[in-house]
Amino acid sequence: MAKMDSIARVLSALDRDTRELTSQQKTLNDSLRGLEIALIRQTEVAARLDSQYRILEAERQPLLHVLARSVMSDLRLNRWAMLEILLGSASLADFMERRSAINRLRDSAKRRAIETARGLRDIQDLEDRSIDETGALNDRHSQVETILAELAVRKAELETKRELANVERDALLREQRAIDASSKYVKEQLRQKEASIRKVESIVETNINQLAGTTTFASQKGLLPWPISGNVTSRFGKKRHRKLETVTENPGIDLESASGVPVRAVAAGKVATVTWLRGFGNVCIVQHEGDHHTVYARLSEILVQQGDSIDPQTIVGYTGFDAEKNSYGLHFEVWAGKDKQDPLTWLGPAKK
Repeated sequence: MAKMDSIARVLSALDRDTRELTSQQKTLNDSLRGLEIALIRQTEVAARLDSQYRILEAERQPLLHVLARSVMSDLRLNRWAMLEILLGSASLADFMERRSAINRLRDSAKRRAIETARGLRDIQDLEDRSIDETGALNDRHSQVETILAELAVRKAELETKRELANVERDALLREQRAIDASSKYVKEQLRQKEASIRKVESIVETNINQLAGTTTFASQKGLLPWPISGNVTSRFGKKRHRKLETVTENPGIDLESASGVPVRAVAAGKVATVTWLRGFGNVCIVQHEGDHHTVYARLSEILVQQGDSIDPQTIVGYTGFDAEKNSYGLHFEVWAGKDKQDPLTWLGPAKK
């Protein structure tokens, strides 16, 4: 769960970062579109300025021609020649009109030439500013494109991390489902085992007082031979199940061995029951003197029959497979009347 929580936090952070990058991309794309519109408008402005410049340039040429002719006339005509033209007037009024006309013509040409030159300078200044603004817009456009490219790379990296996190999450989910399925299986096994334990209790209680005799069996406490040689994998009593986090009870001990090892009776007695129980498999219960019973479970094969009288060390069967532990072995119990006993307190020292 801790690992799944960690992955969930990673995915949440990746989602947040992706949203932020997407928002930045949107803002930059909007800015890019604005820059492109501004560049289009700037191009239109430049085209208009160029057109106006050509018009003014076309107007300036005739004016320059007029001014040039005026200058040439001034050079060719001295003051007395001009005076002669003026004195050739029919009257004083004609004289004044001629002089005024010459001055107006000259002043008008100069004024228009000056205005045209000023207009050309203004247009040139506007064109220069337009070129500068266009350059700045192009620079900003390039910067935005570069940032967008970097964001695209970062977003691709985030997507790769997200995919890896999702793969890890899916693997954990599959593992969790497998664990859940395994837990269900283990729970079912435990349920069946509990039912089998109750069944064994019932069988033992039913057989109490049916075999009269001495307390020979009780006198052998701590001296009984082991039914098989093997390691104890699960001891008697209650224990906490790590997977299921529940408390389970083992009414005996579990011994691990190879497959098909002979299982021997620990003392003389009578076979009370031969049966098959879920969670325990083949089960043989032997009744001994003094209302004592021994239980041999998970046998692959049983060699005795109900009602048989057996001697110590009689082979009652062979070790079988324990699905819960995924190994071969024997489940062994000792009962004194209705009370389950710890088999290790009844068995003698294990043979080396």
